[in-house]
Amino acid sequence: MSGPTPHTRPSPDVVVIGAGIVGASTAWHLASRGLSVVVLEREPAPALGSTGRSAAGVRVQFTTRTNIEWSLYSLPQYREFPDRHGFEVGYRNIGYLLLVPPDRWESHLASVALQHSLGAPVEVLSPEEALRYVPLATCGLAGATYGPWDGIIDPHMATHAWVSMSRAAGVDYRFGRTVTALNPEGRGWRVRCGAEILTCPHVVNAAGAWSGEIARLAGLHVPVRPKRIQIFLSAPVADDRVYPLTIDLGTGVYLRSEGDRILFGLDTHADDGFTEGVDWAWLEEVLLTGVERYPWWEDLGIDRQGSWWGYYGVTPDNSPVIGPNPGACGWVDACGFSGHGIMHAPATGLAVSEMIADGRSHTLDAAAFRHERFDGVEDGLDGTGAGSDGTGTRVEANIF
Repeated sequence: MSGPTPHTRPSPDVVVIGAGIVGASTAWHLASRGLSVVVLEREPAPALGSTGRSAAGVRVQFTTRTNIEWSLYSLPQYREFPDRHGFEVGYRNIGYLLLVPPDRWESHLASVALQHSLGAPVEVLSPEEALRYVPLATCGLAGATYGPWDGIIDPHMATHAWVSMSRAAGVDYRFGRTVTALNPEGRGWRVRCGAEILTCPHVVNAAGAWSGEIARLAGLHVPVRPKRIQIFLSAPVADDRVYPLTIDLGTGVYLRSEGDRILFGLDTHADDGFTEGVDWAWLEEVLLTGVERYPWWEDLGIDRQGSWWGYYGVTPDNSPVIGPNPGACGWVDACGFSGHGIMHAPATGLAVSEMIADGRSHTLDAAAFRHERFDGVEDGLDGTGAGSDGTGTRVEANIF
């Protein structure tokens, strides 16, 4: 017996694939330019993929000009969201505290100089000064930096805010819709999800860790792979201080306050694919790695029910792919953020809307995120989380 006959709906200007925080921001920015938009999401509600399973950090402490500039645009958007749009997004400037070993101190200070030159408020601290934020062992540290603008948002609240705003602007969200085929049609696209077919001039691939698979449906190449992350939650702790999102750059161990508990983890720096669930053996590795910096972890209780896992969509240089795909007309990728998607969602939505409405991003420079930077570079991760993109260029660590 044959299946149902596909039926074609009226053509929107843009189909956005993915209703995470990047897709929702992009849909609202596109609608704000007067474009008709349909968002397709396989989950039954927004922010159920990588967005809702992140550590929710936002920061200006990056090593490259473009990432700093995109943060300097995005963080004020979150801070002023209630006044601008009437929605609370949970922005809290609890700060980022980066603990720096001696072998990275000189290059780290060079990054701070770049941050200062662009107007980012970042403080340089001695190891002893870092103690006012978090109890830690200062041995093996050259210093630390603290970003007072840095902190966290609530990714569910922010995504739902953009969904509500974009619906009010006419965006059609269709949940529980899995894209099953993507074919070029003229100078646009034919998008199939189940028995429904949409035709449109533009597709935006904002499918997060699944973006590489979505691109393959269209016969395109986007170097984005899934990497599992695991985030652990402690039992209640006695210290009533709010710990900033603190990262030991020597080991990669991170922590921050989550109410009266501590959220913590360590990236595996491995391409796990779509591996599911919490690997409790990894918890022991995290604790053993972190206890030298945080001796109080010896008595840290663990809330196994409160711990969780999710995915990064990662690229070979841990920076996103944003812009027209050189292999197709009318296809724009906005993916591969490698842990930076929440912090740069406001800037990404703006940039993609300008690319489609105006032919280029002109408010923010997106050149560093073009596909062409990967020409001649293998797709495999370098296994370090930071270092070289294969051309000797420094790349960002995928630390929240």
